[in-house]
Amino acid sequence: MREAYKFLSFKQREWLKLAPLFIVICYYLFNTDLKGRGSMRRRISLPLKLFFIVFAFVLSCIILISQLSYRYVQKEIRTSDIYYTNQILDKVDQYFTVNFSSFQTILFSVESSVKANIDNTDVIKKQLRELYELNSNYVSNIYLIKSDLSILGGSTPTRIFDEPLAEREPLFDAADKNRRITFVSDPYKSKYSGWTVTMVRYLNGAPFPMAIAVDLDLNAIEETLFKINKKEQMDLALITASGKIIAGFSENKGPINIQDHTFSIGETSAEQILDTTETSLQLHTKDGIPVSLLKKPTEKFNWTIISINDESRLKAALSRLETYYIGLLAAGLLLSLFISFFIAKYIRTPLYALKTKMKRVEQGLLTTTISINRNDEFGDLSRAFDRMLQQIVELIRGAELHNELERKLEIQVLQSQINPHFLYNTLGSISNVIRLGQIEKVDVVIESLISILEYGIADASEKVSLRQELQNVSDYIAIQNIRYNRNFHLIKNIEAGLIDFPVFRMLLQPLVENSIFHGYNGGGIEGPITIHAYREGGIVIIEVVDLGEGIPTDKIKHILISEPSDVEVKRKRIGLNNIHDRIRLHYGEQFGLQILSIPKEITRVQALFPAGSFKGDA
Repeated sequence: MREAYKFLSFKQREWLKLAPLFIVICYYLFNTDLKGRGSMRRRISLPLKLFFIVFAFVLSCIILISQLSYRYVQKEIRTSDIYYTNQILDKVDQYFTVNFSSFQTILFSVESSVKANIDNTDVIKKQLRELYELNSNYVSNIYLIKSDLSILGGSTPTRIFDEPLAEREPLFDAADKNRRITFVSDPYKSKYSGWTVTMVRYLNGAPFPMAIAVDLDLNAIEETLFKINKKEQMDLALITASGKIIAGFSENKGPINIQDHTFSIGETSAEQILDTTETSLQLHTKDGIPVSLLKKPTEKFNWTIISINDESRLKAALSRLETYYIGLLAAGLLLSLFISFFIAKYIRTPLYALKTKMKRVEQGLLTTTISINRNDEFGDLSRAFDRMLQQIVELIRGAELHNELERKLEIQVLQSQINPHFLYNTLGSISNVIRLGQIEKVDVVIESLISILEYGIADASEKVSLRQELQNVSDYIAIQNIRYNRNFHLIKNIEAGLIDFPVFRMLLQPLVENSIFHGYNGGGIEGPITIHAYREGGIVIIEVVDLGEGIPTDKIKHILISEPSDVEVKRKRIGLNNIHDRIRLHYGEQFGLQILSIPKEITRVQALFPAGSFKGDA
């Protein structure tokens, strides 16, 4: 990561420093509230949070993509630069390969000429001179080295000064030891050729020891390298296996330190560069300037071509690229602002509409309507909110109607609990019993009446057990038997466990009264009255059965309508519709009364209750 960071420009590093700031902003927006003046807290609204988050996210993505793209392009440019430099090095190597072949041709030409004219020194000198003049652009001298280290030279100075020189001894010895190959010397300072490299080959077949030598014109080679350096904006040089410079680097004033034809880059010496097996190196000068180094061994010479690039071409290309990326980041900034504003506005409009609607509802305006015509989650939420308000209004209205109806029904029950007609008829029955001398029945009537009166004056909304209702019905039938001088036989058929089932007060008496007045013609005939209580599934059914006249089918559906008849109102009886409505109001529409009747045979009036109401309801 540190190495990658070094290759980023100053502007890019500054952009990268903004990334932690974006992260801190997002974290702050999600987890904290801003303090307002004094002790008040001012929360950041959701659209504003969303604006900053989207802005930070989009801008961060653009910066990240830009940086990745920049790094990718930088890598591609660097790869292309290395590839291009390798192509240049290959061309230079080909140049030296051609030169080596030329020098070899010169050596072979001299060898053939000397062998053909071994006894004619003047001809040999002439041919050496002609060969030198023909190749003077590439060589400094062409000559023969004798065993006494004197020479026959082709250049003008060596044609005059042919005395033995000690500098020729290593060349002659090397040729003598390697008679089958051409020996290439290290660069050295020659008396007549200057800074040069000598290619020497032993002259086999001569009558006396002799070697053919060609001094290379390193200045010409160096000028060729300088032309490439200038054209391609790179530094090229030839170095030997020992790290000495043959040609190149002379005009360089940059990162390379040249002393005595050796060089080093920063803390890395030429020997260390040659010892490494890598062909590409990234180094730094003593001033910390990064440079790229490529090396390539020549094919024919025991030399290495070194290319050092201070990345000037790369920097120039990246400088042009940075301008483009700065424009891209500026466009990304504007795009981030636009996208963030658009998304925040897209969320803010319906959100504020819902917020306004909720404030009005909070103030009690349940009929408020603010339409949000959108086919998305906000539209669904608005429509669901409207439906919820409508349901709440309907529930409130229903609850008001329910309470009003329940009050009316309970008032009707209270009014009917002490029925003047019932008291009048009961007292008349007592008078008749006394007149007929049936004194023993008086106590029965009085006790039953007292029980009914005590039972009737209690709270009508209070629930009682089925046992209490059965006792009240028994007292009521006892009085009616004496009043009508009939035997309305009460039969109780109660399933085990239901004797304490909770029911409404005054539930059974109106049903039994209905059987006597309608089924048995108001006492005109007599018959049994059976009360059943049993479970069926999750329902408890309490039914009153008589074997009287029955109810016509066309009248059954009108009996349970919540409009009492004039007769019932005058007599202040509790109608079947009252019981039916009380059960439905308390337990639900699926419960209430059901009437099953076969005229002249049987009538069943069933009261349906949920079985779950038995638990702790009484």
